[in-house]
Amino acid sequence: MTSYVKTAGTIVTAITLGIVFDACKNNDPIRPATTNPPISIHLLRKDGFASFTNSRHPGNRIGYRFFEHTPLIWGAVPGNIPEQRDAKMVEEISTRNGVVIYEKQIEENQDWLSQIWTFYLAPSEDGIDMLWVIQSKESGLFNYYGVQQCFRMSGKSNSTWRREIAETPAFSEYDLWKSQTDMQSRTSLSWVLRNNDWQELPAMDSCVAAQTPLGIRMDSERFPQKPATVIGPYKGLLQESIDCGLITRADVAGEWICGMYWERTSHVTNHHPADCLHAIVNIGNLPANSKRFIRGKIYWFKGTKDDLLNKWRKDFPISSTE
Repeated sequence: MTSYVKTAGTIVTAITLGIVFDACKNNDPIRPATTNPPISIHLLRKDGFASFTNSRHPGNRIGYRFFEHTPLIWGAVPGNIPEQRDAKMVEEISTRNGVVIYEKQIEENQDWLSQIWTFYLAPSEDGIDMLWVIQSKESGLFNYYGVQQCFRMSGKSNSTWRREIAETPAFSEYDLWKSQTDMQSRTSLSWVLRNNDWQELPAMDSCVAAQTPLGIRMDSERFPQKPATVIGPYKGLLQESIDCGLITRADVAGEWICGMYWERTSHVTNHHPADCLHAIVNIGNLPANSKRFIRGKIYWFKGTKDDLLNKWRKDFPISSTE
């Protein structure tokens, strides 16, 4: 795999390709630029990692990994190009103030099909607007091609190498649990939406997971005989299904919130001791020599979970029903 970092305003030049419309059918443009966004994006020397800082929330540095482990694969490669989605999103986000562009070229091997990813990350008033452009090669991508995105909130008690990527005591369950030795008394800081209500993910050392409506559909086809009980590279224990792919961390006081959302999320997980949240995003069902545009957002601001929900519904009005 080869990675490239592009400076703000640089747009990748590509050959003429089919452009694939995203399943969420959301053509809303990405929000206009924030003049002086409080959040800064730092690509790390370690390939595939970034760190985020927020001038309004000092002492915290959230990490991100653009992909983790090998993809979850199922089905066949489609032969036709579906309805198109507006490619002007690239032009809009690439000119934003403080935008960072990360490109990853993936060579075909026993685990991966050949493809090129371009991530656009643009700071905003309440987080980071994201656009992920997937360009397939001659092999295309199977119907289900789940790639794990990793939102890292390691605390001061995590291992040194993890803290080089993220050191976020405000949102660290790992730090909090050091003082809560009795598992029954542990406090979960991770939340998902079930039946339009915020519910905690269990405060467990092991990985826990949940299916979105897309994940339920994919898993019913992948495992028709016996329903899956675990999912993902960390074998997350499946909990009750959730409304959508929005997954969050809130501080103990309920004053600060952060979270991650990607369109086309099939599963979310909460993983320890890495102290991170994952979104498994289906970038598949992509014909050969085609492109797909997937919107996402990282949230980080002073507010409540309900504030986050209101912001998310404005940002992704179609996706909110998944």
